[in-house]
Amino acid sequence: MLDKGFTLIELLVVIAIIAILAVVVVLTLNPAQLLAQSRDANRLSDLATLNSAINLYTTDQGGASNFSLGTSSVTYVSIPDPNATSTAGTDCSLMSGNFLAGGSFHCAASSTYRNASTTGWLPINFNSISAGSPFGSLPVDPVNSTSSNLYYTYESFGSTFRVTAVPESQKYQTMLVQNPLAFTVGSAANLTGTWVPVPGNSQFGTGNFMVMKYDASCETTGGTPLTSPLDGTAVNGYNNSSQNCSIANGYIPVSIAAGYPIVDVSQNQAASYCASIGAHLMTNNEWQTIAWNTEGQGSNWYGGTVGTNYVYSGHNDNIPANASLPSANDSQSCVGTDGPSSCGGTGTNISQIRTLTLSNGSVVWDMAGNLWQWTSDTIQGQNEPYGGSPGFTWRQYTAITNWGTMTQQTAGPLNNAWSSTQGIGEIYSDGTSGNTTVYGFIRGGNWSYGAVAGVGALYLGGTPGYTTYGLGFRCAR
Repeated sequence: MLDKGFTLIELLVVIAIIAILAVVVVLTLNPAQLLAQSRDANRLSDLATLNSAINLYTTDQGGASNFSLGTSSVTYVSIPDPNATSTAGTDCSLMSGNFLAGGSFHCAASSTYRNASTTGWLPINFNSISAGSPFGSLPVDPVNSTSSNLYYTYESFGSTFRVTAVPESQKYQTMLVQNPLAFTVGSAANLTGTWVPVPGNSQFGTGNFMVMKYDASCETTGGTPLTSPLDGTAVNGYNNSSQNCSIANGYIPVSIAAGYPIVDVSQNQAASYCASIGAHLMTNNEWQTIAWNTEGQGSNWYGGTVGTNYVYSGHNDNIPANASLPSANDSQSCVGTDGPSSCGGTGTNISQIRTLTLSNGSVVWDMAGNLWQWTSDTIQGQNEPYGGSPGFTWRQYTAITNWGTMTQQTAGPLNNAWSSTQGIGEIYSDGTSGNTTVYGFIRGGNWSYGAVAGVGALYLGGTPGYTTYGLGFRCAR
C-alpha cells in the first residue's frame, strides 16, 4: 500500500503556522534587545577584567618610583582621538559627546589606544607587572561611540580609581536603576559625587543622614558632566524640560562642582531622579535639620556671633543675573557673585557667601540663594500659614499669626524672633479657606530674590508639576 502524501493545502497551512510562530518568537525574544544584552554582559566582563588588572598593577607596582594610576582630574575615555596622529592623543576635540567645555580629557591615538602600556587609553603600564600584562590589548566598549554615550571612562584620584560603562539594554538599565554602581568598578566607585554627613535632630525626627553637597547636576552614566544648557531658556542650568536627566537617556543626577545644575524639573521628576541613584528627594524635615544646625553656628553669621547681624544668604542680589556654578574649593565661597571669589578684599558683598558649615564641619553649598530647591513635602493651600488676611503674598515669619496645619518649627528659623533682617528669608503662602490645590515645599531662594532668599525661605505657591529655570533640587540618603 502506498503512503499518502500531504496535499498542497495542508503544506500551505503548515507553512503559515510556522511563519506565525516564527514572528511570535522574534517579537518575544526581540533580537535587538538580545544583542544589546549580550554587549552589556560583555561590558560587565570587561569591567571585572579591568578592575582585577588595575588592582594587580597596584599590588605589584605600588612601591615603584614610577608607579602611577594617571593624572587626577583627567577623564580617560576608551575612544581614540580622531585628531591625534601620534601616541599622545589629549585633544578629544572631534568627539561628538557631551564633553565638559574646558575640561580635561585624554583620548589616545587610534594607532595605540588598545596598547597595554601608557600609550593606550588607560594611563597605566600593565607591561611593567612582574608576571607580565594580564592582557594583550586593552578592552574597549563593544560600541565605543560618544554619540550614543557608549564608551568606557577611567578616572584616578591619587591611589584610588574608578572605571565606568553604560548599559544599553532595557534589562541592564533596570539593573542600573536598582544599583547605580552596577556598571562602575574600582576603589573609588561612586557615580553620584560629593555627599556630606548631617547630624540628625530629634525635633524633626531625623537621624544622621547624608545630603548632596551641591545642587544636583547632570552627568552621563559614563561619568562626564554636562555643562551646556540644551536651550537658551536655562540660565546656567541643565534644562531638564528639553531632555530629561534620566538613566534611559544615559544620564544620572550627581553632586559635583562641575556641570550645570538641573533646572526646569518638577517635584515628581526630582523625586524619581533621586530614587534612580538609591536616594530620596530631600524632605522638608531634613531641610529644617540643616537650616537650624547652620543657623546655630557663629561661623555662618557676619561678625561670628549667632543672632547678630545676619546669616549668610547666598547669591541672591541678581549680580550676575543667573545661577552661578560652585567651586570644589570651599574657601572660594563667593565665586560667581559680585565680589572676589574668596570673599575678601574691596568690593566683596560678604552677605553673598554661598557656603554654610554644620556643627560637624560639613560644608554645603547654595542652601540659600542661587537656585530654589524642591523638597518632598506637600500641603493644601487652605492649610498654609498666613498673617493678617489669607491670600498669596510674601510674609516675614515674625508676621505669621495662623500656622494652619504647620507649626513654627515646620519651616521657621531657629529663633522665632528672626526675620529677613537676620538673613533668614521669608515665606510665600496662602491660607485661603477652600483652596484645596496641593502645593510643594520649595526652599532657599534663587539669584534674584534678595531679602526674600535665605536658608529659611519657603515658597508654597508651586504645584508638584511646577517647573522653572530657577528651580532645582538635591537628594539625601
